[in-house]
Parts: sequence; structure tokens; C-alpha cells
Amino acid sequence: MSEIKISFCAPSIRPHLWKGFCDSLANTKVPWEAVFVGPLPPTEPMPSNFRWIESNVKPSQCTHIAFMEAKGEFLALTADDARYFSPGGSSSTDNMIDFIENFPGTDDYAHGMAFGYRMFEDNFCVETSLTHKLNFVTDITAPLLYPFFVVRNIVYTSLHGYDNRFVCGQAENDFLLRVAFKYGHTNSTLAPKSMVWADHETGHHNVSKFREYHPYETDLLKKLWLQDGVFKGKRTGGVENYINDDTLLTVSQGEKGEWS
Repeated sequence: MSEIKISFCAPSIRPHLWKGFCDSLANTKVPWEAVFVGPLPPTEPMPSNFRWIESNVKPSQCTHIAFMEAKGEFLALTADDARYFSPGGSSSTDNMIDFIENFPGTDDYAHGMAFGYRMFEDNFCVETSLTHKLNFVTDITAPLLYPFFVVRNIVYTSLHGYDNRFVCGQAENDFLLRVAFKYGHTNSTLAPKSMVWADHETGHHNVSKFREYHPYETDLLKKLWLQDGVFKGKRTGGVENYINDDTLLTVSQGEKGEWS
């Protein structure tokens, strides 16, 4: 079993924010690491459990690489503007691991499900808004989609990871829906004492050109998961895998995307 309990994974977008991200995890007792992948290197010294992997492929592929390179028992999707906190000053991530390991249900359900940090975006909590579901689905039976989720490493691998057709912003939602479809609903897996705050007001919407891909990705997600505009609870077709592992760091596979 890995000595690392949880790996925080993200594309490298804003290196000037990485120290603040790491500082917010300083009181975490379980062994953790961060794996950021992308073209931008750290701008200041980082802790020894922080790894940057250079790659100029599309952001969703960078995240997939980070997940594949991660050594933790659990994988956590994160972002460089994330700041983790918990009531009373306890560790947000320690609380998350405790919540997961004591989650009720069958072993298959408890070990296969995805879990979510309570996310505060700028000045509001997104768990009470439709941004925590598919933004085109108002069906209350649709699974919650956690912008900052945790899943076991073996589950990510068993579900074949990210679909390479996604460029940036919806690959994680497609993956979470596949988790929910196989293992059960996500509506009870939001950790009560695990919070994360993302300061998206500081240039979040201008960090790259990838906003232009969102209409394409939303349409793809609709095609895979909706039928006549209604969430159908199962996916159309299989996952298009990243298959050229020898060029995974250097060539954008699937739908192309540029960093600049």
C-alpha cells in the first residue's frame, strides 16, 4: 500500500498561487502530495511533497497525467487557487479521509463512490446552487457534481480515467457521472467538515483561452448523458481512452487544445 494517503492533482495554470495552496494544507496529518502538470513551472521554492511535471498538452490531459502519476490511495481533483479549511482549525483533508473511511454502506459502494469537499467560490457556497449539478439539468435525481472531488485511485483506473474527447472543463463531470452510474448516487457523499475556497474573482475567467471550448464540451456531455433533454442516468457509448502512453506528455490526444 502506498505511504501517501491522498494526491492532489491539477493542471498547472497560475504558479504564483501554488504556495498559498500548499500552505492551506500545512496542518494535514495524513501523508499527502500534490501533482501539477502543465507548461508553467513553480515561481518559488515548493515543499518536497509537491511535484510539477512539464507538459504542453491540453488541460484535461494534464489532469489525467497527474492522476496516472499520483501515488496516493486517494485522488483529489484540485486547482491552484484552492484553499482548504475546516471549522475550528482542524484539517479539511483529515476530516475528508475520516468521513470516507467511516462512510456507511456496502464495501463496494463505500469504496467506489466519489466524495466532495464543500466548495465556497468567491463569496457563495456552490453546493446550494445549480452549479453543483449539470448546469443544463434541473432534475433533482441527477447526481451532485463536485468541483473538488476525492475518489480512490483504483476506481479512477478501473473506470478508464478521463475521456480524451474533453479538452478542459467537463471531463471531471463526465467521470463523476460514470462513478455515480456504477456505484450509486453522490447526493450523500458531501463531507460535512471538509471545505475548500476558490478565489475565482482574481482572473479565473481569463487564465487561458479554454473558455471557448466550453460550448463544445457542454454539447458533448449532453450527447453522452441526456436523451431528449432529460438526464437518463446512463452514458451513451464507451470511454475514448488515452492510448499513446509514450507520447502522453507531448502530444494532445483526442480533441485538441492549445495553452496560448
